[in-house]
Amino acid sequence: MANLANPHDSPMISNRSQRVKTVYLSGPIKILLPLDECEEVGSSGREQPELDADMPLPSASVGAKNEKIVYLSGPIRIIVPWDDSDEFDSTKLAPNTDMTTNLTALTEETVSEVRKFDCNHPDDTLSPFCPYLPGNEILLKTSEDGAPIKAVILKYFPATLSCCMVIRFVEPHILNNTSECVLKLYDRRFSTQHREDWDAAPWAPELEKEYQEFVSCGDAEEFFSYWDAEKECDDNWSAAYINNSERWSPAKREAYLHWESTTTYEIEKKAYENMTELQGKDVPKVFGEVVLKEPLIASKRNTSDENNEDDDEDVEEDSAEADRNPHTINIPGILIQYINGFHLTDLHEHLPSEHWQSIVDSAIEKLHHVQECGILNRDLNTRNFQVDPQTHNVMMIDFGMVSFREDAEDERQWESAQACQDEEGAVGLLMQSYLKERGGGSITYKPSERVLRLRYRFNDIDGEREGGTAEEDEYVEKHKDFVFRK
Repeated sequence: MANLANPHDSPMISNRSQRVKTVYLSGPIKILLPLDECEEVGSSGREQPELDADMPLPSASVGAKNEKIVYLSGPIRIIVPWDDSDEFDSTKLAPNTDMTTNLTALTEETVSEVRKFDCNHPDDTLSPFCPYLPGNEILLKTSEDGAPIKAVILKYFPATLSCCMVIRFVEPHILNNTSECVLKLYDRRFSTQHREDWDAAPWAPELEKEYQEFVSCGDAEEFFSYWDAEKECDDNWSAAYINNSERWSPAKREAYLHWESTTTYEIEKKAYENMTELQGKDVPKVFGEVVLKEPLIASKRNTSDENNEDDDEDVEEDSAEADRNPHTINIPGILIQYINGFHLTDLHEHLPSEHWQSIVDSAIEKLHHVQECGILNRDLNTRNFQVDPQTHNVMMIDFGMVSFREDAEDERQWESAQACQDEEGAVGLLMQSYLKERGGGSITYKPSERVLRLRYRFNDIDGEREGGTAEEDEYVEKHKDFVFRK
């Protein structure tokens, strides 16, 4: 495989003579494919007329002054802008080194840097447009009546599926008897894990403009309806089920991210509603639902004073669009109690070993209370628990990826899902392992009777077994004192 080189200097360009077709990707990037392989691409790009069969591929055909060719496996080549590809410096490659290895190393290095994203340190911010910096003001309005809220950001947590920050209210100073709380904002623009999961480019105003055009022409609303229907049929549905999702346009990918962010908000909101009696004890208290005020105007707004009149028109257009299609425009959020504590994962770093057993047992007890509300967490880990270092009270957090008992076809399906997920083991077994390896101490995890009965019914190698039998009771009695040992 050839190294990257300037197209003027590469003999491999002018000597090639074969039938090819150019497929345009986003921006100035193009792919050259042999004609017989282009059918697999279909309508994924804006196809251009094919080159003549006997015409060699000269350097001029790829824009010799500002482009270079990257040779991939076989006859496939990518044309990238010369300025954009400087980061892949061929002088850094060792002689006779396979290009794939070097590109992989560069990619892994880039991914490593991306995952250091932290808005508390702006230099590490994935998108330079991220506004969620400590000290910045944020404008919200209540979902119920649109009452304005002004707050200042005190702390920003690394973004995952939502943007999570501690805020202090400015106007009004008190909201629902609190002056400070956590704001979880389901903002697909700066939810870094969300964007990484779906290979979305870092957010920029130009990308937002494409999405707004996608919304204005009605395409976003149409796809939202389709994705809603798929989700209704299969609770686990996602774009991963779509074969050509990797060929979506940037605007459609933004639409999917917005849909999934909104769906996550609706799920978490419903979970807290189902746990009303647990709020403030086992899970954080919810203070209300909000939306980000005028979240998308910055992508359209001009900065010069002479265009202020156009700015006002953009504000009115955005507000009208949000009223017509709130699910495609609004960025929702919830206000919840701030737990100033540490993750259960880091228990060994904060408290002496004599407290470990009782705190892990308490976390499992809180989990049982959540389960009794008909909630199954599909993404449970030990970071879903916050521990107060003073009172040692444990609270369970993050309910954006859960299933509800009411959505199961019957009790058997629900129990099967619980057995497969094994939430209790995801806490007890992992903490037993963590504390031994990282803290040099130990705790004991014994499966509850509920877990043992589910294992009897659904985890046998010979298939499902009937529950409520004498055999099941014997199984539970036999294993009730069983202790997992690492």
